[in-house]
Amino acid sequence: MKFKYIRNVVTNGLSNYLKVPIVLASQVEPEQDYPFIIYSVTAPYIPENTLGEYRQGGDGEEIRREQPTCTWSFTACSANRRTPSGFILGEDEAMELANQALGWFLHAGYEYTSGNGITIVDTGNVQERSVLEVDEAVRRYGFDVTIRYIREDNRMIATIRNAATIEQKGDTH
Repeated sequence: MKFKYIRNVVTNGLSNYLKVPIVLASQVEPEQDYPFIIYSVTAPYIPENTLGEYRQGGDGEEIRREQPTCTWSFTACSANRRTPSGFILGEDEAMELANQALGWFLHAGYEYTSGNGITIVDTGNVQERSVLEVDEAVRRYGFDVTIRYIREDNRMIATIRNAATIEQKGDTH
């Protein structure tokens, strides 16, 4: 399974559940309208203490499979602002969104991702991650998630195509 596939399953599933954008952190482009969640993959490959499973594929292919983990960081972002429906306190919105996202990984997302070959191994606690941006604080709450997936590496190996014929001559005793 390719890491791009894992990323798309997780971010699309979480975005569809929360109905907010899930975007990669540290982007150069302008930020989304609040609220949104940023993510970063803090450790894309954490191997297990095994050599993996080796098997032969077709036409001289050797396949190595293992189940490593990866760690992601998710942060819900909001800010105090006025909207047509009233004033939104960014602190409350960011904390609530982070808790809803954590709930997705603990319950609905656990089933959703496992149906796609990905397992939620561990979730961290929600923590305050606010930052000062010019003259206003961007309210941020976030948590980390450990995910297990199947990694498969393939390579071609040399094979013997034509076996030698062995002739026996003389007495066999």
